[in-house]
Amino acid sequence: MSDGPGMRYETWRALALWGEAEETAALEVIRSRSPFRYYGPALAHRTDAFEAAFSEVAGVPHTVAVSSGTAALTAALIGLGIPAGAEVIVPAVTFVASVGAVVGARGVPVFAEVDDSLTLDPARLEERITGRTWGVMPVHLHHAAADMDPITEVARRHGLRVVEDAAQAAGVRYRGRPVGGLGDAGAFSFQLDKNITAGEGGAVTTSDADVHDRVARYQDQGGQFTTAKGATRGTADAPPFIGTNLRMTELTAAVLGAQLPRLLPMCRRLRDVARRVRAGTADLPVRWRRLPDEEGSGGDLTLFLGSRLAARTAVAGLNAAGIPAHTLYQGQPVTANRAVREGRTPWGVEWERPPRLRTSEALLGRSVTIALGAAMTDDDVDAVIAAVRKSCQETAT
Repeated sequence: MSDGPGMRYETWRALALWGEAEETAALEVIRSRSPFRYYGPALAHRTDAFEAAFSEVAGVPHTVAVSSGTAALTAALIGLGIPAGAEVIVPAVTFVASVGAVVGARGVPVFAEVDDSLTLDPARLEERITGRTWGVMPVHLHHAAADMDPITEVARRHGLRVVEDAAQAAGVRYRGRPVGGLGDAGAFSFQLDKNITAGEGGAVTTSDADVHDRVARYQDQGGQFTTAKGATRGTADAPPFIGTNLRMTELTAAVLGAQLPRLLPMCRRLRDVARRVRAGTADLPVRWRRLPDEEGSGGDLTLFLGSRLAARTAVAGLNAAGIPAHTLYQGQPVTANRAVREGRTPWGVEWERPPRLRTSEALLGRSVTIALGAAMTDDDVDAVIAAVRKSCQETAT
């Protein structure tokens, strides 16, 4: 219990994520002087190897490694052929990168309510569909999958493409199937807060060879050449188009490749910790976040209290006890962001002010999320249980 407030989570994550394997892998790339994925004096093709290994984890035949989770979302949309000006339905509870990717692909975001899973509400999805709707972007939020079966049923019935924002859900499953392979394409992030991380990085997953081809081209300058060496990406018979540079480096891939074998055991451990905390507080009048598939989650401890004030009080009490807790996105839906609310993009104002999504606002504002770490000891878990009990009892008085 020596760590101060806010420090315990960083310790748990550092112990779980970093070790000699990452140091060795990174040092090998540095000594090879071959950090670029296509050539160098001693190229080890670590990015190629990571793509192949991640495809197995995601249960898909194709992965393209890219520079960030936002890059992955944008490339996925481009790979699926989003037309300029097409609408993509995005849940109100998400990180702004979900919106940024739609804008980057020259689409228009349309915002929909979440339910008590804090993910896209399948029952409210249809009301946001218009004649301009092209796709839907369910977000697997904080280590838990969205309810994909009813979401994809609505999407298929209306002929919509499905892009999974799995940035926060590497290693998570839904009804026995890995996220990232449930829709037309998936997008993952490897930023510092994610289950595996190299500081930044991302991946696009898909089962569609044509989508894979377009994504591979787009993130590599259109695929017409990789360098002055003259190599190309993509099939020879596909028409050319201009792309951009979103490539992953060999150094990033080396670190991620070292961590990938620990991903699924980490998710299992986090899931077990979450279950133990919920069991240890089962007698409290606490409403836990509903998980569409608890068996496949990567471990989440999010509860709802009676008011925003109660949630803020509980967060303060948990932090004072050295337990890292917060309200997701500071209790604000993505539409609270001024640029999102006003529809401001680099090209001008692209959409009208979205409506208030009051269900999402109320759920998010009353939520408390407790951060977990795979390196938590039994004493750490007991400390979390004790702090939750104390905080909830104080909030109720």
